[in-house]
Amino acid sequence: MRIIRGRESDAPSQKRSDTFTGGVWGDNVLKASDGALVNNVFFEPRARTHWHRHERGQLLVVSAGSGHVRSRDGSGDAIRAGDVVWIPPGEEHWHGAGSGSYLLHMAVSLGETEWLDPVSDDDYERA
Repeated sequence: MRIIRGRESDAPSQKRSDTFTGGVWGDNVLKASDGALVNNVFFEPRARTHWHRHERGQLLVVSAGSGHVRSRDGSGDAIRAGDVVWIPPGEEHWHGAGSGSYLLHMAVSLGETEWLDPVSDDDYERA
């Protein structure tokens, strides 16, 4: 058992760039030896992840603001504070802030993450 007091103490908050579009900051809450990773992620308006998938799935818990989550097949919806999203293992998806709001969510990623191509402006606008 481990008790984490707010966040991992040896992992500084960092601006994310290689697999995100726009201003995105991540704060590592927990990195477990079994491959579970928990991060608080802050997106400025219109910022978003690239397309990606998780080996064992991903859980998003929206804390503040609003945004979007979409799968390659076009499913998904707007998300806002209080929403919880489960993305099944292997499902290609992206998530990020709406055009007029920031988004803060806790992301629980299970297993390896495979990062794919950037989300185009057209894909973003369709959300």
